[in-house]
Amino acid sequence: MNLYYNDMNEIKHQAILLRKEGLSYNTISRRLHVAKSTLSGWLSTVPFSENIKRENNEKNKKIQAKNLIAFNKNRSRLIRLGWIKTQKESSHEIGALTERELFLIGASLYWAEGYKKSNWNMVFCNSDPKMIKLMMHYFLHTCSVPRKKIKIQVQHYSNQDEQRVLQYWSRVCRLPLSQFNKPICMVSKSSKLKRGSTLPFGTIRIRINDVTLLNRMKGWIEGIADSNRYRRQK
Repeated sequence: MNLYYNDMNEIKHQAILLRKEGLSYNTISRRLHVAKSTLSGWLSTVPFSENIKRENNEKNKKIQAKNLIAFNKNRSRLIRLGWIKTQKESSHEIGALTERELFLIGASLYWAEGYKKSNWNMVFCNSDPKMIKLMMHYFLHTCSVPRKKIKIQVQHYSNQDEQRVLQYWSRVCRLPLSQFNKPICMVSKSSKLKRGSTLPFGTIRIRINDVTLLNRMKGWIEGIADSNRYRRQK
């Protein structure tokens, strides 16, 4: 009986030391093979040192911060998946465009992104390859512009590979480099050479020397802008 009592006293002493070191009941229970209910009775009045308390508080803060970051990342991922689902569903609402719809879309985009002060040249500028593809189709097929009349000018930043940028826009526009004017290379002081990360292929200008088409375009824009032409759908 005394041997058992002495052994238990030794185990209790070790448990107290481990607790003072800041170990949890779970860890002490595994190390000493003692039930947590027994440890609770032994250690309920054993104080942590201030250093251990601070260390545990710091550990808990780090664990909480890590869990919060993981929660936010997962929440952001679910939100993005929801956005993608909504975008895919809404994209099907458009369907195939009619010739008239494409005609109005192209004129509206030129109204927004085209240069309208010129008396001689049409100039459409943008960095979105999908929009450029649409406008190339618009000019070639809706406006019947001969392919050879279209000129392209690329504006890129000094930290970008000029030849790579030109080849990229050549593929997007389906035009040979022989129809590209001399590119413009820029350095953005405000963005400290980081601009290329948001515009990896810069921007391009589609140029068409066609006075008649330019004036027709200005007329189409006026037609769209005329509020008397708006019709309320019943």
